[in-house]
Amino acid sequence: MCGTALAGALALAVPTSTAQAQSTQSLRLEIHDLQQRLQMLEAQQAETQRAQQAASAQAAEAQKAAQSADLRGSFPGSIRIPGTNTSVRLYGFIRLAGTYDFDGRNRSPVQNASAVPLTGTAADRQGGDFAFGARYSRLGFETRTDSAWGPVRSVVEMDFGGSQSTSSTTSQNNWIPRLRHAYVEAGPFLAGQTTTLFGDTLALDMIDFGTMVGLGGPRQAQLRYTAPLGNGATWAFSLENPYSDYTYTGGVVLPDSDTSPAVSINRFPDFVTSLKIPGQWGHVALQGMVRRIDFTNEGAVNASQRFSDERWGYGVALNGVLNTMGRDRLIGRLTYGEGVGRYIDNVGTGASSNVGLAGVSDPALNLVKVSSVTLGYQHFWAENLRSTVAGGYAHISYPSYAREFSTSTQNLQNKNLVQTIANIIWTPIPALDLGLEYNYGHRELLDRGSEGATRGTGHRVTALVKYSF
Repeated sequence: MCGTALAGALALAVPTSTAQAQSTQSLRLEIHDLQQRLQMLEAQQAETQRAQQAASAQAAEAQKAAQSADLRGSFPGSIRIPGTNTSVRLYGFIRLAGTYDFDGRNRSPVQNASAVPLTGTAADRQGGDFAFGARYSRLGFETRTDSAWGPVRSVVEMDFGGSQSTSSTTSQNNWIPRLRHAYVEAGPFLAGQTTTLFGDTLALDMIDFGTMVGLGGPRQAQLRYTAPLGNGATWAFSLENPYSDYTYTGGVVLPDSDTSPAVSINRFPDFVTSLKIPGQWGHVALQGMVRRIDFTNEGAVNASQRFSDERWGYGVALNGVLNTMGRDRLIGRLTYGEGVGRYIDNVGTGASSNVGLAGVSDPALNLVKVSSVTLGYQHFWAENLRSTVAGGYAHISYPSYAREFSTSTQNLQNKNLVQTIANIIWTPIPALDLGLEYNYGHRELLDRGSEGATRGTGHRVTALVKYSF
């Protein structure tokens, strides 16, 4: 009986054990399946996080790029003013020049042939002179703004070459800022102060901050219109600030001086035009200028002493740049004018007057004639080493009575001017120029000046350190 019961119990237990085993196996499979699903979820979550991080990084990069793009200016070297469509750039250079004059004492940071010490005078006998100066360092701002008229461009530029005695170098070297350019361009129009259309277009690579005989052109207020002719050619016209200038026995008279027998006065703007034709070969420019020079003594209390006179002067110039081998170039300028005066550096005033001379009862103005030529050549010895040689000559003709002017005024009346320069400039790193230049200047007076002098010669060497930005 007991055996039978045990057998029955075992029979019942076998199916139960089998069921338990099957249940355990099923549970294991379910756990394994859950683990796989969990791993898949974790992998998906990690992938989602990576995607979100990548998207965030891309968004940050896009935002950074957008911010950079918003600050990127519309022309090289410029940045955009946030919230506007105006781009601005800062430019200029730091310039240190050391000069030494071998003949004569010339206390000027520039050597102009028209003002070298006269041979035999006190300045000539005092010997050479050395000076350091950084006053011609330059700072400028340029802006461009998109408008319905196209880009509107403005420039404000200055240095520290304002009129001031060199005695200011005693302690602080507080040189006076000088406005060079201040103008705005919109389409074909320009308004403001910049170089006259009668200025040379040669960009002579000269270390001395003066100018070459026969070149030049004042920076002055003007209204200008430039008409495009196709293929880069332009024809420009301008009304420019007048400045009547004349010389009499007592010296030079300008509109801002009123101590002479007759006041220099401006009646009309100067009329200037320029035709420029560029090409891969270089460029050529033909220029013309008409100006009126006035003087008057109509303000005199005594009616018998009242007088006035005026003359219309003119000037023509031909500029040319010819590209030769590699980056080398040949430059040249021819100029002729009557009354051209200040439009050519070094030549003096545009007119002479016999006012103040003995026996003159009816004072008059007469135009001073000028003819000049300038030639130069620039050669690149290497990519970062270049030289320029150049020379200029000017002949100036005065009315016959100018020989009767006072001795001190004769010092200002040059009839012949000669100047030559030769330099070498090394650019060891971008924007840094190290240079050395020889500058020869010679002048001959119309008549004898101080201490019987008739001529003067200057020999100057200038060393340069210049960093542009």
